[in-house]
Amino acid sequence: MVTRFLAASGISFYGDWLTTVALVVLLFRITGSATGPALYILVRVAPRVLGPVPGGVFADRMGPVRITVACATAQGALTAAIALFAHYRVVPLIYVAVASAQFLNSLAQPAYGALIPRLAPKERLGQVNGIYSSLFASSILVSPAIGALVLPHVTPELLIIADAASFLIAAALLASLHPAEPQEPDLHSARGIGAGVPIVLRDGMLRSLAFGYLANTAVITALQAVLVVAASQHFGRDIDVGWLYAAVGAGGLVGAVPVIRRTPLHVGRVGIVVATLAELIPVVLFVAVTNLVIAMLLLFISSLAGTIYQTRGWVGLQQRVAPDLLGRTTAVIRLSMYVGMLFGAVAAVTMVQALGWQATVLIVSAVCFVLLVSSSVYGPGDRPAEQLAPIDWPPL
Repeated sequence: MVTRFLAASGISFYGDWLTTVALVVLLFRITGSATGPALYILVRVAPRVLGPVPGGVFADRMGPVRITVACATAQGALTAAIALFAHYRVVPLIYVAVASAQFLNSLAQPAYGALIPRLAPKERLGQVNGIYSSLFASSILVSPAIGALVLPHVTPELLIIADAASFLIAAALLASLHPAEPQEPDLHSARGIGAGVPIVLRDGMLRSLAFGYLANTAVITALQAVLVVAASQHFGRDIDVGWLYAAVGAGGLVGAVPVIRRTPLHVGRVGIVVATLAELIPVVLFVAVTNLVIAMLLLFISSLAGTIYQTRGWVGLQQRVAPDLLGRTTAVIRLSMYVGMLFGAVAAVTMVQALGWQATVLIVSAVCFVLLVSSSVYGPGDRPAEQLAPIDWPPL
């Protein structure tokens, strides 16, 4: 079952990045300005803020398989609609369909996180999380590279149709899963919709993971929103954005290797904070680079560091939290990530025309650096794993 879960995840990852590359190029060509792709990124991330909290509750109470299958099926239909709207250049409806699909994406994410410990034993958590992360990273490596190679010869709509098909295949694979139910009695379900919040805030590692996601995804999303502009201005061709995405994917692929080889016995706050800062610094340096190879190297390093703290963080979360709270606790981390994405996308849309893409990325980076340092200095430290699950948190 683990193999089918990973296959479903990988197929949908690959298709999603084909659409991302196709649409940023298409919208940049249609609008002829940085605002078009930046607005796409905003529409892509804004609805995700709404999905994790209800998605975590649904995953814990209805079962993660039902949620992932329903969301993947609906995403396939919406992505097919995106291809139709793109063909006729109906830009407003492209944005509406993208927003709807991304809400479903965020709704499903807690369920994916809750599925892993139900499919894999504890000693394989590192391996499965590492492979899951590697599939995501390899999709960023391979799909944008495919886009860069084939977009000069085919229409963007063809890549979007391939993405729609990938969602339907993923839904069929997920529907075939029959994971084991948690062995622990359902003692935590009454803790309420926000049951994961105090668990994250009172553990140093989980809190650093949440704030690391919030801060760094803000910076990375701001850069992603203007990346096609950077490719055009600094490197000469808008389709070079595919190679930049590929560098990100390669770094993520390498960064997942240590966790695949050995499941960490303990995941602490210090390692999360160091890797978070190591992800941020190369993005800041990217702004000053005009050589494509050096730019790719910086994005490679940033992605490598990001994958290290993210994969270790997810393993630590799954080791710490009771099975019937995993959906809602995962939702807190996902929500922090999507809030960061929203902040970065809004900053890009509102500042890029007036200040330029370089200043936009630097301003967002400065704000997020302060946030990272503050969240690392203040608050409780790590809690032993055995103290997290049994605590009777009050309902929120």
